[in-house]
Amino acid sequence: MRSTIAAFLLSASLPAALDAQIFLSHSANRSTGGGWSFDVGGQMARPVGEFGANVKHAWGGAFAARYHFPRVPVLGVRGDIGFLNYGHERKRVMLSSTINRVLVDQTTTNNIALITIGPELALQSGPLRPYVYGFGGWSHFYTESSASDDRSGQSFASSVNFSDGGGTGGWGGGLRIPFRARSVDVSLDGGARFTRNWTRSYLRPGDITDQPDGSLVFNERRTAADFWQFHLGASFTPRRRSR
Repeated sequence: MRSTIAAFLLSASLPAALDAQIFLSHSANRSTGGGWSFDVGGQMARPVGEFGANVKHAWGGAFAARYHFPRVPVLGVRGDIGFLNYGHERKRVMLSSTINRVLVDQTTTNNIALITIGPELALQSGPLRPYVYGFGGWSHFYTESSASDDRSGQSFASSVNFSDGGGTGGWGGGLRIPFRARSVDVSLDGGARFTRNWTRSYLRPGDITDQPDGSLVFNERRTAADFWQFHLGASFTPRRRSR
């Protein structure tokens, strides 16, 4: 009786095991064969050098669009858009000197926006798909203040207090681990890149002083502003329809 039950369970589980093996094997070895892919994920930046002496870390996110050439899938081009926040202040203030019974939350943030483009070399098949890339573009350091009310918590006014922008460049790399989905090929994507911004003027939290007459005094810092960016997210490649 036991042998009969064991034989039944073995015969029932064998097809499922074979299906799972084919599923994983097909997912790991499937090649995208070029075309468009899209990446999205969270980022943590670690400033280095003089910038690292003033700013310890930054947090944000990024989006990338990549195109790999069908005839040479390992070769592609990618564009990245990223946002990082490295400082945050909030205080309770009067809406104005004449509307002194209405209080609002004044929030000041220190941010970096990046737009870059460059070539990418990446494996398009296999269970592990490493990639490397270079990039150039524009980075914008800015400090912005906004006011929000108690009821909605939504900002109703904002101003950029200080900003500085210029060229940026660097290199990066990472690893994609593919999984299967219904209409897209999905990969877990993790990696790092070094971003060189050369010299920038910027503020950090506490670098704006409010004067009695309503004017502002900036404790401007001007240093090299390079940093490492570490990301973890997902990559999506729409699956081509077979003709």
